[in-house]
Amino acid sequence: MSSSKRAAKPPSLTSTPARRSSSSSSSSTTRTTSPGSTLTEVLRKNPFRAGSKESLIRAAEQDASVSLNKDLLILAEFFPDVKVEVLRELLLRFDGDSRLPICTEQLHKYKAEWAKGRLNVPPRGMDDPIPTEEMFRTKDYIDGVKWAVGREFSGLSKSAVDAVLAEANFSYTNARPILQGLANKSWKVALTSIFKKKRAQDETPSSLLDRTKADPGGPRLLASGSEELDHELAALFVHPAQSQRSKDQQTVDLEFAQALNLQEAQEASALFECQVCYNDVPFEDASICTQSDHIICLDCVRRALHEAIFGQGWAKSVDVEHGALKCLASDTCDGRIPQSLVRRAVLREKSGSGTWSRFEDRLAQHNLQQSGLPILRCPFCSYAEAEQIYDRNSVASTLTWRIRRPTGINTLTLILLLELIPALMFLLIPFLVLFPHYFIAIFYTALANLALQKRTTRFVCRRPGCSRKSCLKCLKAWHDPHVCHEPLIVSLRTTVEAARTAAIKRTCPRCGTSFVKSSGCNKLTCVCGYSMCYLCRKNIGKAGSSSHFEGGGEGYRHFCEHFRPTPGVKCTECDKCDLYRAEDEDLEVRRAGEEAERLWREREGMVGVKGLEDAVGNVAGEDTLWKRFWDGRWTVQGVVDAVVERCVVVDID
Repeated sequence: MSSSKRAAKPPSLTSTPARRSSSSSSSSTTRTTSPGSTLTEVLRKNPFRAGSKESLIRAAEQDASVSLNKDLLILAEFFPDVKVEVLRELLLRFDGDSRLPICTEQLHKYKAEWAKGRLNVPPRGMDDPIPTEEMFRTKDYIDGVKWAVGREFSGLSKSAVDAVLAEANFSYTNARPILQGLANKSWKVALTSIFKKKRAQDETPSSLLDRTKADPGGPRLLASGSEELDHELAALFVHPAQSQRSKDQQTVDLEFAQALNLQEAQEASALFECQVCYNDVPFEDASICTQSDHIICLDCVRRALHEAIFGQGWAKSVDVEHGALKCLASDTCDGRIPQSLVRRAVLREKSGSGTWSRFEDRLAQHNLQQSGLPILRCPFCSYAEAEQIYDRNSVASTLTWRIRRPTGINTLTLILLLELIPALMFLLIPFLVLFPHYFIAIFYTALANLALQKRTTRFVCRRPGCSRKSCLKCLKAWHDPHVCHEPLIVSLRTTVEAARTAAIKRTCPRCGTSFVKSSGCNKLTCVCGYSMCYLCRKNIGKAGSSSHFEGGGEGYRHFCEHFRPTPGVKCTECDKCDLYRAEDEDLEVRRAGEEAERLWREREGMVGVKGLEDAVGNVAGEDTLWKRFWDGRWTVQGVVDAVVERCVVVDID
């Protein structure tokens, strides 16, 4: 009995094994020269001798991940809508020089069978690099990851650890949270956690610490044998600890310096009284207004700015013209506190940079509102810029327009136009003679409106911290090619379904095939013969086998064999896995779907928006010129705009 599973592989395809060829040749010759000189000459002419440049290049290319990553990058450029994990699985099935053409042909013909819904929505951009954790890993990195997780999760079985690593593409950062979840479900961890203090998930594992050398700068990790993994471990555990220690030390040093400065100022009688809170402060903590030399401490300045930004004191406390604060000592004083001192007071607190950014954004927003100019805003941040305006002078000097060549006009329509044009010209000529400036202004206004419609809707934010691309019409993130009002509900459903599938996906550690159990028992058998438990991912192998590769021959004995009167209730006599029950599978699927939806909403700017099906819009209720004319909502400018749009072509640079 075996479980049914959906493998990401067409039924008619078979994997091609790797082919290796080895050749050896031996020859013996008799020469009159000495054997030592002959051997030296051969070694001198050998381009692959130890230490030569060619041998170093050849040694660097011996790792299979080098050629696999080259092919992976090529496939990712040709198929940006397919997830990288599908491309990896496909490349691992074939070998040799024809691997890339075969994979390309298979994806071109059987993309739906290979992908099985694992598609990028929207497709990956040409400028978006493939993350390092999705590329093929080197052998040194894989060995180092196995060594690290083997020391940290020694309570888990080796086959379960290998299965998790295969699912996470041997990424230590992605595999560690999954292994922690499996370890927390183990009865050994549950028993030992009673007597030990629970460790945080981001805390440095004690098994990876080098306790032979004390380092005052932070935790010192053991060498893993892979330089890439050492940098990854340092970024996960060492750098955050050092950064936090540096911040704490800076805070302590600043508090000590301020206390020492205050003590020295008290001994020298060099304190100044704040005319707002009447506290004595040293010279470094005081500010002076520009009009009456009122002394105000920096704490009062910071509190006043907080009240202006987050409270009701903007109009009372802020001098918008100079971008500073008004004098706080007296309501009759016309002085102000310089902007440099205000910035210094704000940046002294931990969140000072964010507060100062909010203050600058508020000033910019106020000035834009006072200017009365039409502005364009970035939907992802507070950046805004003035919209390009086409007035009469700019239209006449910058825009280039021409009459549109008529296409698709039948004979009857042409005859009617030829009959009506003379009559219309006869009626309009008197008005054109009497009011020429009015009609010229209407015409140029219509050209300006047409230019605004024909301009690109792609908006690039110029704020250094954002720099995101968006659409001016639908206010969504810009993707090439961009279609306004893309079916968001379809994109959301695809993203959530892919995340739910990944939550219950299992990957064979022997051949790298990914599959999802649809029905049957929890004993899964891959097409390559590898057998594993669906719950704990342990290699259970075939019953009766004694080899380590076959899992010790557990087979179905890996599962609970006790009789339970009530089906579905956990066995009380043993801790073995259940054969037909998938514990917490629905919970994992629901959590993965909720997390994917949250990330999708943050990425698309749809946080808190309900009814995504209404975001597409109603095309049936299109507002046309004839409908406006019939409803009595037409204007002279609107009629001219419609005529110019159909008869004139505007060239925009």
